[in-house]
Amino acid sequence: MRVETLEKGPLACLTAQRSRDPSPSGYHPRMPSSSLNSTFCRPPFQGPILRLNPVAGPPLEPIELTRAGGVIGRGSTCEVRLVDPTVSRRHASISCQDDHWLIQDLGGANGTLLNEVKIENEVTSILAEGDRIRVGPWSLQVGTVESTSMAMRTLDDAGEQDRVRRVSPAETASLARHRLNLFIECAGRINQAIEEHALWDSILVSALEGSGFGRGALLRSDAQAESVEIIAYRGLDGGVGGRPDDLSRSLIRAAAEGDIAQLLSDQQPDYGQSIADLNIHSALCCPIMVDDVVAASLYLDARGAEATVENDAASFCQALVRIAGLAIANLRRRELVERQQRMESDLSAAREAQRFMLPPSRGTVGTLPYAMQFQPGRYASGDLFDVMPLPDGRVGFAVGDVSGKGIGAAILMAAAQSHIHSVLMREGDPTAAARAVNEYVLAHSAVNRFVSLWLGVLDPVTRDLSYVDAGHGHWALCLPGGEARSERIAAHPPIGIDADTSFEANQLSCEPGARIVVMTDGVVEQPREDQEQFGMDRALAVLGRCGTPTEDVEALHSAVCEFAKTDQLADDTTIASIQMPMG
Repeated sequence: MRVETLEKGPLACLTAQRSRDPSPSGYHPRMPSSSLNSTFCRPPFQGPILRLNPVAGPPLEPIELTRAGGVIGRGSTCEVRLVDPTVSRRHASISCQDDHWLIQDLGGANGTLLNEVKIENEVTSILAEGDRIRVGPWSLQVGTVESTSMAMRTLDDAGEQDRVRRVSPAETASLARHRLNLFIECAGRINQAIEEHALWDSILVSALEGSGFGRGALLRSDAQAESVEIIAYRGLDGGVGGRPDDLSRSLIRAAAEGDIAQLLSDQQPDYGQSIADLNIHSALCCPIMVDDVVAASLYLDARGAEATVENDAASFCQALVRIAGLAIANLRRRELVERQQRMESDLSAAREAQRFMLPPSRGTVGTLPYAMQFQPGRYASGDLFDVMPLPDGRVGFAVGDVSGKGIGAAILMAAAQSHIHSVLMREGDPTAAARAVNEYVLAHSAVNRFVSLWLGVLDPVTRDLSYVDAGHGHWALCLPGGEARSERIAAHPPIGIDADTSFEANQLSCEPGARIVVMTDGVVEQPREDQEQFGMDRALAVLGRCGTPTEDVEALHSAVCEFAKTDQLADDTTIASIQMPMG
């Protein structure tokens, strides 16, 4: 919900956007505490488009990213360009894997914060609805801003600056002894909260109980404090929801800068017409810091004949928000760790299932020796490999690559591989297998999924090869004399693109001892630091120096790792080689 007020004077009107509340005012006066904003126990954000709404920082239009994702940074080639000295040229990347949106810090000097927690370099984190990404001076919220509690404009009280003072650390250095037990009780309540919405509620209850103020709100603001987002609100009677009345912009601005500020009272208060109308006699605003960043502010006020505010209210609340900041940081770190653990557990299960389906990495099928090197990327692999003896003595051989990464790609890979195996065993025809798996993928997968596939049937007696190249292209014929050549162009589009594709097999007669080497694009498209790719020419040069399937896969894999200066390759990498009989 969005709530706006006049620049001066009491709250005049409410403007609701996309409110589900049937009341004319657009807000519910008694919001249950269970609806307070929470960043925990939320499912990962899913959707074809990721929307990032700027909630703090210089003026910026909402950002939308498609499944292709993009890089955030100040560089001219970045998909999301944020021009500020504190933003690195390539600051962070956002990608969509298996319908889940992920963020990764790219090692910039100032780092990337997710929910005020710094993302470790090269660690991928899952994004959830409502998450806040901090890049330089900007805070970007995942999903729709309307999903947060409410927002409102603050009261312009610049003429009352003489009534506002910032509280020095020396003045709030200690708590009175008789208040210590209450503080310990409140701190314990805060640290027992296991979800953020419960934590916000505990902070408010403790602050009101220990300070004597009549009402309190937890809020987030921009740097100028002209408008705020209300996270939670509670009155002295325990009522929750609703909204606070006009808020002092001066107090909130001081808190946004990391200071505690309070509104002074005297025997004859003169706060201006709007404050006088509300009869506010005391107010206090404290920043809640998480890793040296203002995560929220605690705003308290008292008015009319309400109970007198405690003399040490500022000291009490300063200590309270320090405990709250630590508790929030611990909850958010734990939540990020749990997200990472869930993702790694799912990926580990997917990898285990894949390895169960793969044939042995070295072996002989009939009289044909083969070798395979399989290395998934950071996520579960979408690469497929199969080799099988056919009933008539020939050998089926398949290598493919499912678009995308993650569990969805792995599941489609497993289904496609099973279908190919079944059709080849039954009909022994690569053309029939390609047509069947194309129909299957079109009928059972999402519109953005397809499979590049190289599918061949080898005859060890005649040394003839019948193959279909459906959008793959990454394969080579290696001759015993040291020559390795590749057509480099696939004859057909990938599997799952067009139901009307007419797949036809190519025929090739091979020399004795010739090897067919098929690789996925993780080999030829592997970049190095200057972004140059390994390429097919380098692959052919390596294969020309080899003589057996085992040498092919080991030498090529080593060459790619040496080129990339790492064994943690950017994409799934599969290399498979099979050799015709020598005579």
